[in-house]
Amino acid sequence: MLVVALSAVVGLHPSAAQILTPPSASLDVQVPIAPMPVRIGGKPHLAYELHITNFRSTDLVLTGVDVLGARPDSAALASYHDDDLHSRLARAGARRDAPDTHVVPSGMRAVMFIWLALDEGAPIPDVLRHRVSFEVSTATGREAGAIDGGETAVRRETPIALDPPLRGGPWVAVYDPASVGGHRRAIFAVNGRARIPARFAIDFVKLSDDTHGYGADVLAIADATVVDAVDRFPEPTVAITLDNAAGNHVTLDLGAGRFAFYEHLRPGSIRVRVGQRVRSGEVLASLGASGSVSSGPHLHFHVGDTNSPLGSEGLPYAFKQFDVLGAFRSLEAFAKGEAWVPSAATRRLELPPQQSVVRF
Repeated sequence: MLVVALSAVVGLHPSAAQILTPPSASLDVQVPIAPMPVRIGGKPHLAYELHITNFRSTDLVLTGVDVLGARPDSAALASYHDDDLHSRLARAGARRDAPDTHVVPSGMRAVMFIWLALDEGAPIPDVLRHRVSFEVSTATGREAGAIDGGETAVRRETPIALDPPLRGGPWVAVYDPASVGGHRRAIFAVNGRARIPARFAIDFVKLSDDTHGYGADVLAIADATVVDAVDRFPEPTVAITLDNAAGNHVTLDLGAGRFAFYEHLRPGSIRVRVGQRVRSGEVLASLGASGSVSSGPHLHFHVGDTNSPLGSEGLPYAFKQFDVLGAFRSLEAFAKGEAWVPSAATRRLELPPQQSVVRF
């Protein structure tokens, strides 16, 4: 009987239409990677993914997602509906420009990319829950439903504190968690497992000259061991593949299952070798434009949990200190060369805000 019941839920049994199941019985909601808080602009942020899989034999339309704390009566930490929900969703395997991301066809999965900023000074929740609201088509019309799921603990570790990967500035910390084609949403299935290696990646681009920092010294962000040093790709790198997308690159083992990745380095500039111990501030290579660099020369930097540029899970990190000089209004404003808005603040043990102009 158990086999029959399970088959009915996933729509495989020939008599499934005769077995009435509530809509929520065929929706799977999971958080594969528990979030770790990182401070950005004075506020703690939680970045993670909510996977929503439709096991019904008919399409399902997502109408809302509420992020809740552990207590049943707790107020929502965030609520996403309409365009706010649509902009955070992608369907696994669908094209980037696929319409109606809130529609989850039978047997397909939606991934919701959450980048949650908590109020400054607010306690960080120990547990997160999610209330997923949806509509389905039934024999009697459209039926609304909701399910609580995707419960996950919030990791209590502190992001690793790093020295700067570059000197001086001004550098623009280019990233956008909402960008459909950005690092935050790039899922790679390597060695049989899907991961987001560049969840917290930053592309550092220098202002003040036309070279965008080309040739600038790239520095070790901690005392570490070199575990990868690739210097065989030309500029420009043509026919981009998974093998050459990172271009010339260096990987440092920081210990405790954390690895720092420096990508798109200038050909012939890498000064270190695999197995070498380096000290914080030591010059590793020069900023370049090898690999996939449609935006021009820059240093791509991120931290992951294994020694694989595309096969690691991206981890949060923080820089010990940097000065914020201002920020661009948006990624589009930066790309168009619009003026940035000046400000002044010294930040410690934080990740630079998106499109902020910083000096190390």
